[in-house]
Amino acid sequence: MSDRIAAQSDFASKPYNGNPENNDDDDASDTNGHGSHVASIAASSDPNYPGIAPGADIIVLKIFDSNNSGNFLDIEQALQWVLANYQEYNIASVNMSLSTGGNHVNPTNFGIIGDELQQLAAANVIPVSAAGNTGKFGVSYPAANPYSLAVSSIDDYTNRKISSFSQHHPDLTDVFADGQGIRAANQNGGTTVKSGTSMAAPVVSRAIAVAQQLAEQELGRRLTFDEIKTLLAQRDDLLAPTKYEDDYQGKVLNIDNLGNAILAMAPSKPPQPPFSGVIAQVGRISDLNHNNQTILLDHTFTDPVIFAHTLSFNNGDPSIPRITDIQGGEFSLKLQEPENLDGTHINESLSFLALEKGIWELSDGTIIEVGTTTTDATTKSGWESITFNHDFANTPIVLTQVQTYNDPSFVRTRQNNISKNGFEVALEEQELNLNNTRGSETIAWMAISSGTGEWDGNAFMAGNTGEQVTDNWHTIDFGNTFNNLPQLFGNIASAAWRK
Repeated sequence: MSDRIAAQSDFASKPYNGNPENNDDDDASDTNGHGSHVASIAASSDPNYPGIAPGADIIVLKIFDSNNSGNFLDIEQALQWVLANYQEYNIASVNMSLSTGGNHVNPTNFGIIGDELQQLAAANVIPVSAAGNTGKFGVSYPAANPYSLAVSSIDDYTNRKISSFSQHHPDLTDVFADGQGIRAANQNGGTTVKSGTSMAAPVVSRAIAVAQQLAEQELGRRLTFDEIKTLLAQRDDLLAPTKYEDDYQGKVLNIDNLGNAILAMAPSKPPQPPFSGVIAQVGRISDLNHNNQTILLDHTFTDPVIFAHTLSFNNGDPSIPRITDIQGGEFSLKLQEPENLDGTHINESLSFLALEKGIWELSDGTIIEVGTTTTDATTKSGWESITFNHDFANTPIVLTQVQTYNDPSFVRTRQNNISKNGFEVALEEQELNLNNTRGSETIAWMAISSGTGEWDGNAFMAGNTGEQVTDNWHTIDFGNTFNNLPQLFGNIASAAWRK
């Protein structure tokens, strides 16, 4: 990682005698291992211990001497260096894995570095500070400064429990990240394990740097300090109450949600104009059973997805269509029963819909957006968030279906919280597999404006039943929409029961 140090400077006074510049030089060598550990968490490219942004450049500004002592004059010098050089080096965030050791329960601005922190925040160079390690209800300084993000520590992203040493406060902690038992670089070329909010802070500061890169790419600008604070609320919640407040809601960093929130800020990409080629094919299969069969398409697609449901009811045993081996001109399909059954199934009929991925405008102006996501999220472990690239005026109708067969166990999709901006999707397993580890699968999704319209000269209807379908049969009235027998596709579109 040393070959990616874009600049370095030593501001640590040795000894401090009132002159903050008595040891300034360009050698910021690490003498106690703390800085090396923090830097590698941010940007290590080691394949066994990668950082949050492997391969990114770093700038090393040393403000602690060999006795691990520092002062505000040296910190101020380092921050002034950033203010003078952030444009030249394209600096996105400043990591301060340091604290005074104090504790504050209100925003605090003291000492001589407050104006530098405010200037950095105004320049969209985001200061990030460790909350402190006294375990108290509050945060240390400079984490308590209103122009620095305060990072507290959790034990890990699975349990999402506040580390016993971590200072934290519901109003002052901006986000939690993993700071417990982190293996990263030492100062001698090996690795070591350290814990502390100092380890959690670089996770956030480097995630912000990645977020700013995405913002520049998608929005054409950097995010402001206030926007970053707001977007960090796109989070996972703590899974355990704190010893201070049983209803404490922590903000645990979720980098995927942060990225999706930035994508949602981008102007809606205009749909492609009415397409003169083939974007879809509808067909029907009348002899589908547990034996795999290949379905040949009439057209060759570039990047197709397949929807194949709902099944007829020739056999009362539960079964789902399972798709494999999607190619441009064909795909394979079979019926899969839950594993507690014998696996055989008599012939059923169903419709299939092959669609080209993308955003499409039909001849009547209806918008269809088609995409995929690969996830191991289950209805038990968590839900995958999908954000539409098209701004639907109202909540669209959404279809989803598993496209792969990576894990052969019984699985189907469930949807939840559908809105005009996106929805949640997860893999639903049968109950006997709920405690097993689930492999990732690719899920296709389609969103279409609700209502009736015309698609390539054929009438269509898109709608939902509302939350009124149970295990009893439910009748849907098509009205006078269709002259002939239509093809039917459907999903369970809510998750009132989440196992």
